Amino acid sequence: MSDLNRRLMTRKSDWGETLIDSVVVPAPAEGQVVLALDRFSLTTNNITYAAYGDAIGYWRVFPTGREDWGLMPVWGFADVVESRAGGIEVGARVFGYFPMADRLLIQAEKISRGGFADAAPWRKAVPDIYNRYVLCAADANYAVELENPEVLFRPLFITSYTAIDFLREHDFFGAKQVVVSSASSKTAYGAAWCLSRDDMPMIALTGDRNRAFVEGLGVYQTVRGYDEIESLPSGVPTLYLDLAGDPELRRRVHARFGPELTYDCLVGSTQGDAFPKDDPELVGPRPEFFFAATCLDAHRERGTLRAFYERFFADQRAFFERVVDPASPWIRIVEHQGLEEAAKVVRALADGVSDAAEGAVVRLVR
Repeated sequence: MSDLNRRLMTRKSDWGETLIDSVVVPAPAEGQVVLALDRFSLTTNNITYAAYGDAIGYWRVFPTGREDWGLMPVWGFADVVESRAGGIEVGARVFGYFPMADRLLIQAEKISRGGFADAAPWRKAVPDIYNRYVLCAADANYAVELENPEVLFRPLFITSYTAIDFLREHDFFGAKQVVVSSASSKTAYGAAWCLSRDDMPMIALTGDRNRAFVEGLGVYQTVRGYDEIESLPSGVPTLYLDLAGDPELRRRVHARFGPELTYDCLVGSTQGDAFPKDDPELVGPRPEFFFAATCLDAHRERGTLRAFYERFFADQRAFFERVVDPASPWIRIVEHQGLEEAAKVVRALADGVSDAAEGAVVRLVR
């Protein structure tokens, strides 16, 4: 095995500009493990990580040693190729948070039958959920035939699910309808699927290019283009579920509903480029950033985390199966080979020209 580790870095000032370089990976010391990344997904969620890279700390999770270039985090499956940590065997398959790189050296801690965590000090920039690696052999919900939909939707569906869980817990802040931006995003229609059992109309906002795809999903009661915001049905308490993160779009939605807007739940940033600041032009409530990890922490503190996960995993499996239902799949999953192809996918996502009907999975060539 080569001592050189190829990695795909992202320019922090232009998330679509990437650079492949190689760095030396040291041999693992006592307590360390080397993970070889095999399969990962690329979605607009990864662009959100870049958008909030400084504000939330995503750029600090995998240091590059370069101020202007960062490692955009991805979720994926990897194999243990070297181990000097008791309880972690070479050959074990894991799921977790990675840089776009051939390998990752971690300092293993919190080792259990179900997985382990990375104790590297720079990992403290984000909540613990981002630092844990699940051992697939001990995961009752793991299915090798569902690796592609899992790597695409697992990091997104937890956000969809916890967001709806949070909104239900607060009785949707008194709203009687939900307006969701970037409705073609996987997190958005995951949330809509979760809401399908609620008596809560959901209005989808999307661009012309993705309108047919969004309508075809069948999970939104109404689909409108961004040019139709000023004609959205008003007179009803409304909640804004914001996946776009676009300040101008936010102003228009707020202006349309005014005092009828009960809550602005900012979940993602497919079109925004920074963490929202106070906007003097904004009518109504300020946007509140939703963080799935915070919701999970609240369940942990209340002692309800186990019950939450029991229903979550059952619903997640049903969602995965619906997404790839052979009779009427919502997306087609396309595998791309190597970091060079990954760079092209990142560029398309950053430019907003990726195909909403396609799920991009990258396999690394070894």
